[in-house]
Amino acid sequence: MALSKIRDIFGIEYLKPKKEQAKNGSNLFDTDLSFNGHETQHSTHALHPYVAAINPPLVKALINTYIPEKENVLDPYCGGGGVLIECLLSNRQCAGGEINPLGVIISRAKTTYISKELSNEALNKILKLANELKPTTTIDYDKNLSFWYRQEDLLDLMILSKAKQEITYKDNLLKPLFQTILSATARDVMLTYRGEVRLRKLQGKDLEKFKPDTFAVFRKRANLAIERVSNLPKNIKADVALRDIRKLPFKDNEFYGIICSPPYADDKNGVGYFQFSKNMLRLLGFTAEEIKKDKELFHGAITKGKRPPKSASLSHSLKNVEKNNSVKYQEAVAFYHDYADGLREMARVTRGKIIIVVGNRVLARTAFDNAAITVDIFNNLGVKLEHHYTRELKKKRIPNLGGDGGGISLEHILVFSK
Repeated sequence: MALSKIRDIFGIEYLKPKKEQAKNGSNLFDTDLSFNGHETQHSTHALHPYVAAINPPLVKALINTYIPEKENVLDPYCGGGGVLIECLLSNRQCAGGEINPLGVIISRAKTTYISKELSNEALNKILKLANELKPTTTIDYDKNLSFWYRQEDLLDLMILSKAKQEITYKDNLLKPLFQTILSATARDVMLTYRGEVRLRKLQGKDLEKFKPDTFAVFRKRANLAIERVSNLPKNIKADVALRDIRKLPFKDNEFYGIICSPPYADDKNGVGYFQFSKNMLRLLGFTAEEIKKDKELFHGAITKGKRPPKSASLSHSLKNVEKNNSVKYQEAVAFYHDYADGLREMARVTRGKIIIVVGNRVLARTAFDNAAITVDIFNNLGVKLEHHYTRELKKKRIPNLGGDGGGISLEHILVFSK
């Protein structure tokens, strides 16, 4: 049977799956996986942006197709909570893990029902206290934060942070919600261009005309969040925690399925998750040392003592990198060593389906086929590929980063069965 062929921006050629390839049973071969025109900011997805977030309509389709009703789901790379929200909306029990503390905070807020009355009461107290503090508050400005904010906006953020802490510090229910609202506000008033995976400061006229009202942005963010969380299911909640996927605290076969989008590369050479998060975390009270410690859990952050997993595709790419750049070679080895450990843990805690949404990458001018590498590693673990879909990304393109980073125009959806 002839198969149509497609290429990603690296020139890697793939066989595009046809519906005739599908085994018996449910599949998505007749579905337009681009989901152009579909709403992506419904429910609590709109509470806070998260860099390179997974597509919610895609997640919904995957859940409805591959996860039976009343079964549970794990997302060990939960990021901003996209998978977890769709699980709750479909009445599936779920758990999430993330090594970025901002992702944990956001995911908890997005998946926890809170009544309007309780949230509005807290909001009014926070704004009242913030307005009382504003005339008399002065701040020793953090040099790094001052680069990304106007002084008046940074002062307002600090005041709101202090008021938020005074009102919610003892409340484990309200605290993540208002941390998320403050963090989203900080993102909205930051002097950076939007829709990029690395921070870039506004320039020229873009900078001159950007004059947000921080208190107004906070109130608008709060009103949206309060409305959305009050419409979440009351009887189901996600179990979200700071968790290293290489050491998951779950029993063997505890979850029916996994749906996740792992990082395509380490934080240095790929999407800057911690660069995206660090300013918000500082405003939430995290120290630079705490952020650095969590960042060291990112795949590939520690390069010593790492060996590449067995994969023909990976070996081919690594050989080319090793010839040209020994430092990048070791960084790649470290990343895929840690990624393989994560896949091994996925296989251990899952009894049904493992669904990986991943794009490819380039490093030292060398393409890495992350889909093929993932299939190779799972084959070695006895986990077999059931379905392989691809979808074109017209809006979610990760820049090439000078040849050492992301850069995708295709996304692979790999469905494995145990």
